[in-house]
Amino acid sequence: MSTIAIVGATGFTGIELVKLLENHPKINQIDLFSFSNAGKKIKDFSNDIETEDILKDFATIKYNDYSLVFFACPNGTVMNAYSDFKNSETKVIDLAADYRLDNEEVWEKYYGLKHKSPEILSEIVYGLTELNRNKIKDAKIVANPGCYPTAAIISLFPLLKEKLINENSIIIDAKSGYSGAGRNKIEAGLDKKINNNFIPYNFYKHRHKPEISQELNKASGNDVKITFSPHILPIYRGILETIYVDLNDDMLHVEIINLYNEFYKTDSFVKVSESEFSEIKNVINTNNVNLSFHVGQDKKLTIVAVIDNLLKGAAGQAVQNMNVMMGFEATTYLIN
Repeated sequence: MSTIAIVGATGFTGIELVKLLENHPKINQIDLFSFSNAGKKIKDFSNDIETEDILKDFATIKYNDYSLVFFACPNGTVMNAYSDFKNSETKVIDLAADYRLDNEEVWEKYYGLKHKSPEILSEIVYGLTELNRNKIKDAKIVANPGCYPTAAIISLFPLLKEKLINENSIIIDAKSGYSGAGRNKIEAGLDKKINNNFIPYNFYKHRHKPEISQELNKASGNDVKITFSPHILPIYRGILETIYVDLNDDMLHVEIINLYNEFYKTDSFVKVSESEFSEIKNVINTNNVNLSFHVGQDKKLTIVAVIDNLLKGAAGQAVQNMNVMMGFEATTYLIN
């Protein structure tokens, strides 16, 4: 049995972590920390959790008391805390972006901060469990992937790995529920702005673009060219990505299905549809990635990928990584 801490427990992903972990069969204690809400009950922030725990002040955390600490905090938090936990035995999962990118200059360009521990960027394991399970198992720090990158990378990795598509003409048209913007923006009125609306944003400068490119480059071995267009949907949770690629040679639909079934044969959270379009409603409150494939004329292929942005795109994937890091079954207490 293990003792776990969640830092930033009152945000949307923090609440999802509490919901997943409060009845996890391998966890015997969870301590919840906050920067600004210490002394309040966690139930004040959600009616969907059972625990009556009082939030602790993050300034009082003692890392050696915990087997693993989740940081569900703004960007910059973990790199600032690194010097405090680096010599402890504690494992860390960062749900923000401090260690997702390998390149310090690229990170600073997109995140607008000076990186405080660039010397360890090359050592951090990127926490896309389906691709990096063996590395995650032995990691001290795992960078939990972004929500858009999770769907995009799982969708495209097999095709790039097998050199089956044109690497210079990939279009990722991505749509997310507004919970992806976070509690602060919703409280500032985003939920009202998005009502009966559909908002494009941050074309060519979204922070998830270099993350997607980095991991797809690893799949290909080359510099992959992508166009990434994010949008906000008038729904609370869920992501749908429509991905357009050009096949190098004609392929039958069944050949693509067989490729993905084989590539992800040990990954129970990746669901490959043989006929139906993937829809957001089918993944809500699960840790699944649902994929569907649609072959057109002239070697065109369209992939539709859906995930729950708060689960497989954040908290669910973090628990999946925790399970692997702690030696549990990866699927423990996750819905698929």
